[in-house]
Amino acid sequence: MALTDPSTALRPTGPTVSELRHRAEMPMLVVGIELTAIVVTGALVFILVGLPLDEWAFGVLIGLFAPVASFIYIRYLYWSKISNGVEVTDEQFPELYAVYRELALEMGFGAGTGRMSGIPQIYVINGNGTMNAYAAKCQLQRGYVVVYSDLVDLAYVHGDFGALRFIMGHELGHIRCGHVNLWRSGIQPILVLLRLSPTLSRAQEYTADRTASYYAPEDAMKMIALFSGKNLASRVDVDAYIRSVDRHKNGFWLRLSNFLSGHAVGFRRMKALSQVKTQGWNVQGKML
Repeated sequence: MALTDPSTALRPTGPTVSELRHRAEMPMLVVGIELTAIVVTGALVFILVGLPLDEWAFGVLIGLFAPVASFIYIRYLYWSKISNGVEVTDEQFPELYAVYRELALEMGFGAGTGRMSGIPQIYVINGNGTMNAYAAKCQLQRGYVVVYSDLVDLAYVHGDFGALRFIMGHELGHIRCGHVNLWRSGIQPILVLLRLSPTLSRAQEYTADRTASYYAPEDAMKMIALFSGKNLASRVDVDAYIRSVDRHKNGFWLRLSNFLSGHAVGFRRMKALSQVKTQGWNVQGKML
C-alpha cells in the first residue's frame, strides 16, 4: 500500500523521532501503559480468586484486544474512504504530488524499514465544506494520508501550495512518529476512563506540528486557514491575529477548553507556530 522509488529514496534528514516528539507525548504513553498493566494484572488476579470484577476494569481488560479489532477496522476504513476519493499521483494532481513526494523523501520514507519502507499513498476526498486531513494505517506496516478537498482548494483555487505542504508534513509526521501504530489503541480504555485520551492526542498533534515545522517552517503560519477558512486565509493579518491572541485572558476557561480537546485550540496552536520563525522548529506548545 505504498509507493517506493529506491533509486531516489533519501536517508531521513533532520531530527530523530525522539527529538521531534513533544515533551508530553512519552510521559502520557508511559502513564497509559503502566496503568493498563496495573489494572489488567489486578483484574486477572480478581478473576483467578473468583472475586467480582467492576465493569470499568473489565472494559480495560477487553481493551487489550483493541489492536486486533483495529486491524480489521483499518482495512474497512481504508477501503471505504479511498474508494470514494481520488488518489494523488504523478498523473493526478501532479503539482500536489511533487510537493508531497519531496517531503516524504526528505523524511526518509522509501529508505527505511517497516512504516518507512515506502512513500504512503495519499488521497483527496470530498470535504463537503470541512477542512481536515488525517493519517491512518491500512496495513500493519503501511500508512496512508487523506486530505479533504476543501484544503486542496487552497492550492488549486487560491494558488497557495504552502499550507498544503505544512499539512502534508504534519500528517506524514504522524506516520513517521508512530502515532498510527495499532498497539496504541490498547491503552485507550484507561486513558478514556481517566479523561486523559485528549491529552495524549494533543501531545501527538504538537509532535506532528513540530515535524512539519522542521520540514516546512516557512509555511507554519499558513495553518491560519484552519481557523479562518480557505477563502479568507489570505486576508488574515497573522501578526494582528497573534496580538489578539495575547490580549485574550489566559484563564480557566481557555485552559479547560484546551484540556478537553484532542487538538490544541487555535490560540494555543497558532501561538506555538508563530514562534517557529524566531525560535526554530523546536517549540513546545502549551498543554494546558
